[in-house]
Order: sequence, then C-alpha cells, then structure tokens
Amino acid sequence: MFDTVFGIPVHALVVHAVVVLSPLTVLMLLAFSVSERFRAWSGWLTTAVGALTTLFSFVASSSGESLQRRVGRTDLVREHAELGDLLPWVVLGATIVAGVLWYLWRSGRRAAVDGEGPARPSSLFRILTVVGVLAAVGLAVDVTLVGHSGAKAVWSEVGSKTVQGGGGDDEG
Repeated sequence: MFDTVFGIPVHALVVHAVVVLSPLTVLMLLAFSVSERFRAWSGWLTTAVGALTTLFSFVASSSGESLQRRVGRTDLVREHAELGDLLPWVVLGATIVAGVLWYLWRSGRRAAVDGEGPARPSSLFRILTVVGVLAAVGLAVDVTLVGHSGAKAVWSEVGSKTVQGGGGDDEG
C-alpha cells in the first residue's frame, strides 16, 4: 500500500516527520507532566502532537515494510524493522497518557472552579504524571534506537565503499 511517491520511497519521506515529532512529543509530555504553567495552555496541543506522531509512526512502519521487500532483509534492516514495529505502539501509549492527563487536569480545574472539589491535583493525576515522565523517557529511548538502527542500515554500506572522483577539495 505505502511504497513510493514520485519515485521516492514513502518511508524515506515520512520517517523525517517521526524524527521531528517524536522528540517534540517527548518534550511536551515531560513539560505537561511537571509544569502547571505549561499545562494551562498546552494540554490539547500535547495530545494533538502525540496523535500526529502516532499517525506518522504507523505510516512509517507500514511503508518501511514495503521498502524492506524492495531492498531485502540484511541483519541491519531486520534489526531496524523489529525495533520500528514497536515504535508506533510506544508513541500511542505516550499519547494516551497525555490525553488522560489532560482530561484529568481539566476535570480537576473545572471541579475547583465550580466549588465541587479541591484545587489540588488528584492522586490519580499525580501517579499519571510519573507515568507520563516514564512514557516520555521510553519514547525518547525507543525513537533513538529505531533511528540509530535505521541510519546504520542505510549508511553502513556507504562508508565501506571508496568514492571515485567525487569532487573533494584535494582535486585539482
């Protein structure tokens, strides 16, 4: 299904969105988990960025499988594929945590404004902020491992080949 766009593998295009959005999701989830000031304006945005990252992660995984059929299964490609299969689920988990945190935070604020509850966060919210930090760290580790294995799979052969007449500075 996901193979090429204008002759370029979709995976090579979409993976860049994942590489940019995953760290953004990590930073936003960390900030939302620990900063009241950040929560005040970013709850829905943290969840939306996480959802977008989840979408691109699933597309990257699917398009990576299509690309894998074209390039073959070396050990490096196999390692990258195995790590990459997990990434969309890690992102989805972090996004769900972000969404639940946002919901609980809004519910708590609404109850405090209406005089129905305390202004302080609930125990569940506090526990989920720790889960949010752990989810963010897990996502950071996973996206780093996937990205590193993908770079190794792509560039390992390039570094081992000698470039003939490649326009270097030492040419006259």
